[in-house]
Amino acid sequence: MTIVDIFAEVEKIKQDLENLSIDELKDEIDLKDLFFTLWAGKIYIILISIVSVFLASSYLQSAERKYSVEYNVKPVGETKNSPSFSGLGGFASLAGIQLPTSSGNDFNIFKELITAPEVSEIIFKNKKIIKEIFRSEWDETLNNYSRPPKNKIQILVSDAKKLLTGNIDVNYMPPNPRRLAIFINENIQIVDDKETGFLKFTSETSKPELMLSLIIEATKASDKIMRQRYIDFSTEPLAFYKEKLRTARSREHREALAELIGKEEEKLMFASKGKHFIAEPYINPTISLHPTAPKPKLILVLSLVLGLFLGAALVLMRHAIKKEN
Repeated sequence: MTIVDIFAEVEKIKQDLENLSIDELKDEIDLKDLFFTLWAGKIYIILISIVSVFLASSYLQSAERKYSVEYNVKPVGETKNSPSFSGLGGFASLAGIQLPTSSGNDFNIFKELITAPEVSEIIFKNKKIIKEIFRSEWDETLNNYSRPPKNKIQILVSDAKKLLTGNIDVNYMPPNPRRLAIFINENIQIVDDKETGFLKFTSETSKPELMLSLIIEATKASDKIMRQRYIDFSTEPLAFYKEKLRTARSREHREALAELIGKEEEKLMFASKGKHFIAEPYINPTISLHPTAPKPKLILVLSLVLGLFLGAALVLMRHAIKKEN
């Protein structure tokens, strides 16, 4: 390309720029114009904000108040509930018997059992708690559980789900241990305290006393299952040790066996009679003094911000439409 061609190209660009209008070159937001547009429509913005706050206030007036529940448990002392079948593990292995061993997993198993159907089966015997949990399904006229009738909104939502997903309504299932296990899993949060190794049970509910009773019943049932498993498992090894004591010839051997049997029988007695076996509460359970949900200040502030945003958007859209016309 020669110098003449370059100059010709530059002249062409200059000519094109001169032909462009000022509006086409101006590609930035006029903040001053934007401010005056919003100021002119301030009445609309204020009205929409008031409506938004009013709707939020109406929701708060009818919203269900929820309280926080907290329940803490710690492992029962290891000297009481951890098996110590260690002295003659070799003899037991030769006899084909697996001895109970101390395991840090007992507390983890206790935690997992809380939401298991085995625990729910025990809780389900408490008809008072079950009736309170599934009160909306209890029919006084039938003196039994039945599917609660749907209101218009629920019918519309159900029809919409059928249309969108193709799913059909499943047959009604009365309350049972499996449904209770699902309820516990959805409404009770279990948190491990990494520093102490304790368990914290929390729940946010409109029926704090009922939920606290459910948590306590679940921990008792889980502890009961673990206790019974230990009792069932320790019987055979103890019988084995007593048989070895009867046939032992060495004095040291007999003394070791007698001491071991004595300790394990003491633990077995504790498992049979003790109040707690795996976990026990270490502080009193608590229920919040005031509702923790919904949060009125947060909802009102968010509704005000939303109202301002919607009002401003409406004013700007109205201004743009007028400008085009």
